[in-house]
Amino acid sequence: MRSIHTTLLTVILTASVAAQTLRTTQPTNYLREGPASYFQIIASLPASTDVNKVEQKGSWFKVKTDGNETGWLSENSFAPRDGTGGRDQRMLQGKTSSRASRAELAAAVKGFGDKYVQSGADGGQEISKFSEPVVTAQQMEEFEHSFSVEPFRGYMQVERPFDIQFHEEAVGLGIARRIIAEKGLVNDRTATLYLNLIGNRLSKYTKAFDLGFRFYVLDDAKAGAFAVPGGYIFVTKGMLAACANEAELAAVVAHEMVHVVQRHGVKELKKSEAKIKSESAFAELEAETGAGDAEEQELEEYANSVYQDLIAPRLLSYEKDADALTMVYLKRAGYDPTALLSILQRIHEPSAATREIFDDRYMKKDEMEERIGNVRSLIKEEGYRARADRRFADRYQRSIGSIR
Repeated sequence: MRSIHTTLLTVILTASVAAQTLRTTQPTNYLREGPASYFQIIASLPASTDVNKVEQKGSWFKVKTDGNETGWLSENSFAPRDGTGGRDQRMLQGKTSSRASRAELAAAVKGFGDKYVQSGADGGQEISKFSEPVVTAQQMEEFEHSFSVEPFRGYMQVERPFDIQFHEEAVGLGIARRIIAEKGLVNDRTATLYLNLIGNRLSKYTKAFDLGFRFYVLDDAKAGAFAVPGGYIFVTKGMLAACANEAELAAVVAHEMVHVVQRHGVKELKKSEAKIKSESAFAELEAETGAGDAEEQELEEYANSVYQDLIAPRLLSYEKDADALTMVYLKRAGYDPTALLSILQRIHEPSAATREIFDDRYMKKDEMEERIGNVRSLIKEEGYRARADRRFADRYQRSIGSIR
């Protein structure tokens, strides 16, 4: 009899957990096919959407929507807001809907991307995050088996909460397509997959673990890297030649990811905050029309401002802040955190064989010396140790050797 009661209690408790109702809090909440940011986006849910939680894996919840659509949302989708929601509500003007399909999202975002670049040229490659994922769950699982790290024990105070602003998706894609139109992409599937494996590994240990970063190799012989709003990260083939191992490349990638997560250099234009219509408004647009005239003009102004910030010399304060978090990300993900210092030193004092690939306009010599000194101090203060076994030099040579 007691066994029957216990079984019934278990069933009741399980049912209550399965039926738990959660309400989204972020302006944009991506419903995905699986519990990671590299899975396909199924739909986008706006703030204040009720869903039923049916399962949990780590920081991801499997949920069912009112329309009986099942997918995965991150715990970020239900995190309390810090009082910034008023701006988002002002941006969500006009008719709204409870969800936005993948096709609608892609059409709206791509529509602006085409118009901003004008020619719409992207080398014939689809770069939107609404396209098929670059990596599969099996590829990520196999890649991550090579790491052994201590349990991750929470975020630092300096790491800002991150939510996805839908207009940043449109702006980001527009800028990304412009960069590709000017530079071109390296058509090497092995290197692109490898870069995305590294990037997705790192993204798990950031507060933007659900953003869905995408990573690309630019056909540029000069060593460089760019972070674009919305999570598009570009690394040049010159930078691949400059790096000596996977940990150094991971340091470059992590550094650019910090700029996205911390929103370094992205101007929050007051005009765009007041007038640009976010999530639902974009989702209702058709592929033929793209953004409306007023919204399109606002987006172009915003995109041009951000683009100029990207190509301008980096601010030393942003770089030093990004360096500190870069080493945190590297350590969390199982890389040698001191790899950042070695790649910075190589950029600052290149050998005769590699001197031509570095752009001396990247940062003033005295600022670079100050930055390197700051990294050395952080390594000492945090007790970071050089770990040759966490640099993965052999795998690096195998994976990017064809384009070096």
